[in-house]
Amino acid sequence: GSYDELPPVNIAITEGSVPGNGLGAFNARGVDITVHGGAEDGVGKMALGGKVAILKAPGKHNQFINGSVGKSFGYGAQSGLFLIQGNADTRACIRFSGADVVFGGEITTPLKDELGGLAARANLKGFAFEYMTNGRAVVMGDPGPWICAGMTGGVIYQRLVPEMGLDEAAIERRIAKGAKVKIEPIGPQSIKDLNELLGAYRTELANSGQTEAAAKVDHLLNNLETSFVRIAPVGLQADQSVATE
Repeated sequence: GSYDELPPVNIAITEGSVPGNGLGAFNARGVDITVHGGAEDGVGKMALGGKVAILKAPGKHNQFINGSVGKSFGYGAQSGLFLIQGNADTRACIRFSGADVVFGGEITTPLKDELGGLAARANLKGFAFEYMTNGRAVVMGDPGPWICAGMTGGVIYQRLVPEMGLDEAAIERRIAKGAKVKIEPIGPQSIKDLNELLGAYRTELANSGQTEAAAKVDHLLNNLETSFVRIAPVGLQADQSVATE
């Protein structure tokens, strides 16, 4: 903890860059990393504080693109804030244990679950929040299949997009078989959490010049009760007879 007395460290990686594996792994309080581009596998693994923001960057045609992370994002992260504007590959937030994350990737076309292969079209590509024990997550798009296997703590705030087919029934289909979690309406604590997390995400978007994206978040903040549900464990321990590891 001696680094708490040191000046804050701010690292900005710009112009569509995509840093390699392990960006922000074992990150510490006082270290803030912002990438305008994307990042590969293992972002924020075992982090113990700080902030990592992976944002979209202007492309060739002046459209904001990417903002995504690779596999095993946030594995075992104990604290810290993560703001991911794009998508995440498989096994995001495995053993997540106290950090906060916003996944900003959104659905762009209606769901077609009848085709199978849900992960290929999802914003989180499968097995997200496996063995999660603590922390808070906001998912703005399709969470992908097999979520919450062995989850024993923490909370996920899942956005509903019924006009694209992402309703409560679709979320139920994405929960792993045997996962002991429940979907319920948000309450006062949830509203407080969402204001804090989405507020931080909105500020990050505005600071990066993405006024339209920030305005969309403002709209959500004004309609939280109809826009989100809460997913949380029903018990304290995973049933080892249905564990997946």
